[in-house]
Amino acid sequence: MTEKLLLSLSQGLAQGKLIATEHKATRLARRNDEIQQDILSNLKKIGKSGNLESIIAAEKSIVKFELNEYANSKSMVSSLQTALEELEAIETNIRLVAEPEQYLHVDASHAQRKLRDTHDLPLDGARIAFRSHHARLSNYDKSKSDDHEKAIIQARQQNIRIAEKIYIERQEKALDREAGE
Repeated sequence: MTEKLLLSLSQGLAQGKLIATEHKATRLARRNDEIQQDILSNLKKIGKSGNLESIIAAEKSIVKFELNEYANSKSMVSSLQTALEELEAIETNIRLVAEPEQYLHVDASHAQRKLRDTHDLPLDGARIAFRSHHARLSNYDKSKSDDHEKAIIQARQQNIRIAEKIYIERQEKALDREAGE
């Protein structure tokens, strides 16, 4: 009985691989590859632009799309809703850090050592959200994805790192500090 099940399992895996290989040769699969390449290219351009607001808007757009089109379990819906909330927290903090007088209140509310980074900058909602979202994308990268999907996830991770760096620079400017002070 067990041997038959194992044989059937092996045959199913082999047939699935054969169908996947044949599918990659279709016109529709090639068109999908082109679309994925365009998405990747656009994400890289957005990251290279250095525009914090655009990077966050692009990521938020992707997360909304994933929530509406791919969320197929309670845990996935919950994770993507949390991601949206975190991206909205980043947007809120971007507005706050743009006004140094207001950001001084955030700085004061994060006076405890555990709420500050090694450069004595506040680990505010945006900084926490950047880390959380990067971890979420790292978990996506470990999932069963094709090369195009992995490249897109890696570009998104890179964009989040760029966005966090720009945000930290804005924190330093708002608090009238030199970089890494």
